[in-house]
Amino acid sequence: MKSESMKFTVKSVLVDDPKKLIPLIGGNVQLVTAECIEEVIFAALLAIRAFKRGTNHAKTYGGELLLRLAGTNQIKVAIEKNGVKRGLNYLICFETPEQCSKFLLKTGLVEVTPPKCNKENLKALMEKSALVETL
Repeated sequence: MKSESMKFTVKSVLVDDPKKLIPLIGGNVQLVTAECIEEVIFAALLAIRAFKRGTNHAKTYGGELLLRLAGTNQIKVAIEKNGVKRGLNYLICFETPEQCSKFLLKTGLVEVTPPKCNKENLKALMEKSALVETL
């Protein structure tokens, strides 16, 4: 895993069959559901920071991202709440944008324009992700 220079790419995609994709995700490539892309970006930044500080709860960036999005330290709960589902999902690739391009080609997922967060909801979504630090 890379340290403080870790970068990530987020793409919004439409998923028809989540079960086909589950074996292909994990580690530095993750598919998640969330209300909006800003929520995913914030959770990804917190996941990277947790690894940098050594306060991560998960073994992988993708796992830590799920925990942050769900606001829990239980991976099973996080997967149920924010794991890949049918419909709009966010593909997150830690390290290089090429990972996302290769994943899109391999899976045939279609990239779509992401919805923006409602400003009133965004603060609560970000607070939920940040609370994982205290769990």
